[in-house]
This record gives sequence, C-alpha cells and structure tokens, in this order.
Amino acid sequence: MFTMNSEMSKAYSNLLLDNVELDRSLCEITESGFKGQNGCFFLGKCLEIDTNTSINDFPDKTGYECFINSVNIDDYVEDGYLEQAVSFVRNVFSQWNDIQESKKLIAILSLDEFGLKVKFHMHRVGEQWLSDELEDYEESILVVDSSESIGSE
Repeated sequence: MFTMNSEMSKAYSNLLLDNVELDRSLCEITESGFKGQNGCFFLGKCLEIDTNTSINDFPDKTGYECFINSVNIDDYVEDGYLEQAVSFVRNVFSQWNDIQESKKLIAILSLDEFGLKVKFHMHRVGEQWLSDELEDYEESILVVDSSESIGSE
C-alpha cells in the first residue's frame, strides 16, 4: 500500500532525495531496532520514552503502537522534513524487513505548517489508525507499508 492525499502529492512531487544524508539522531532511532511487547512492536528508542500510558489506554494495538512509535522529524532537523522523513522510513523499513519478512509495517507521514510526524504500526486486519478518506485531512498525509518502496532515487 502506497497512498497519499492531494496535499501530500504536491509536496511529494517536489521531493529531492539525491545526496540526502539521514540526520544522525534519526539514524540512531532506526538503529535501536524493534522490541516486542504485548503483541505490539516498538522502535527501541521510542519505547525508552517515559509515558504514563499502557496498552489498556487504547482501543487496539494499532493505536498503542502509533502513540509510542511517533517521531517528530522537526525535533531533529531544521528543514528538509519530507526528505528526512522518507530516508527515516526507508531505514526503519529496512530494519523491519530484516526481522519480520511476513508481517507488514505501516508508516504514516503527516506534514503541516508546524512540521512532520511519522508514526508506525504493524498491519492488522480490522485495525487502522487513519480513515480511508485521506482527503478529509487538512494536513498532508502519506501512508506506505514495508512491502513498498518510498521515494525515488
């Protein structure tokens, strides 16, 4: 699955990935690997962040994973949010595909005037984070799974 709304399509059409080097802090998040817990998968660095939540605070595992596996790209870089996010997702998918070939990981990129957020969750039948109607969102939205390639070389 690779889909986006028209707002993201505009931004994505201007994407330039030549010579994009992933920010070192974002690279460290991808290198932290995945940890399984309660049937969920989390990026190691994201799981280290202290929150007062548990799986019981969410309607499903997808919601819990999206809450924990949430990275604000703008917390790490000053500009080039989309380019950094695409590189980040590529690296996360590479790590994921090395350990979970049969299960898909979904990445959700959400870009607005304040920055770009990336969320990850495992694909589960009957669970999803977003509505199927991506055009209903004001922000730019891209959804891609780990079986697809993101960005063009």
